[in-house]
Amino acid sequence: MDAGRTLFADRGYAGTSVREICKLADASSTMIHHYFGSKEGLYDAIIDEFTSATFEVPLRLIEKPPKTREEFVLRLEMFISETFRALLAQAPVFRIIARESKKFVGASQFHTGLATYLIAAQDAGFLSADLKTELVTGIVLDRLGGQIMYVSRAPEDQPNVLNDEDYAEEWLSANTAVLIHGLAKSD
Repeated sequence: MDAGRTLFADRGYAGTSVREICKLADASSTMIHHYFGSKEGLYDAIIDEFTSATFEVPLRLIEKPPKTREEFVLRLEMFISETFRALLAQAPVFRIIARESKKFVGASQFHTGLATYLIAAQDAGFLSADLKTELVTGIVLDRLGGQIMYVSRAPEDQPNVLNDEDYAEEWLSANTAVLIHGLAKSD
């Protein structure tokens, strides 16, 4: 799986052969066929692992409706932070997903979970009633994911969210504030 992640990230799905994966992994093609069935099975296993590692914890944070506005804001802040940290930890795989045209089920789980939480907050009066929650979910993932994609093209000698923890914290704090205060209903 490590060899597949590396090569799919560097060359894309179509640009990577089973032979190259096996050479990098120092394994035979029968091992891929035994464990994954095919190159596509290996790809799917990598994406499934990414989905679980990236979205499982953040989605648990927002699975129950908030009881207070403060709880809504706190859990949404934690959700954004956990999602961003998970995307950072899985940056090469996220870039594979963003580049490939294959359907990504994890994104729909993310959108559904966040939309459900936002609708519950809206019903409780913590969000504007005219907010289009289904559109907001895309904004959140686009903002976080866009930064991961930007870093892959940024000059390595400039601070970014992957090479500078202080910069990552500042970026996350500023973006979370924009997302939250753009969503939260003002009193």
